[in-house]
Amino acid sequence: MEKKFVYLGLIVLCSLGLSLSYANGADLSSEEKVSVEFNMVCAGVGQSDCRSLGIQDNYEILYVTRSPFLSTKDIVAAKIQQDSGAFDLQFTKEGTQKFNEITSKNAGRRMAIFVDGNLLATAKIYDPVTSGKITITSNLTSEEAKALVDRINKPTPKK
Repeated sequence: MEKKFVYLGLIVLCSLGLSLSYANGADLSSEEKVSVEFNMVCAGVGQSDCRSLGIQDNYEILYVTRSPFLSTKDIVAAKIQQDSGAFDLQFTKEGTQKFNEITSKNAGRRMAIFVDGNLLATAKIYDPVTSGKITITSNLTSEEAKALVDRINKPTPKK
């Protein structure tokens, strides 16, 4: 089975490429379970299902879909990559199917990844990602990435 990894960072290695990185002011050391969301980037003004982030990405105002296509509930585990700000995300079976469907239908478009409502990165989709596992490389320090991974892996509180 062929493994495909998604790299978000200054170097584009495979399926997705970086255009913006790190959520400014995000408190990654919080004790609460983290919120991770994946949204599609919109073409711009005039799409009713999109909202402006009010920030610029490559000298354009960034617009994203109002509803995420994946969220924390679609992530089964996260793993830090040794001595770097990179980390792996493993999706649930349903999350893998959703991610495959979105990346299959949206080649050439960008998606945005949010952590606790703060933009972590945007990435261009090049190929379908079918493995259910992605690697995210960002401007996070190894300590920030570890704190984020710990929060992703934290059990969801029972209600």
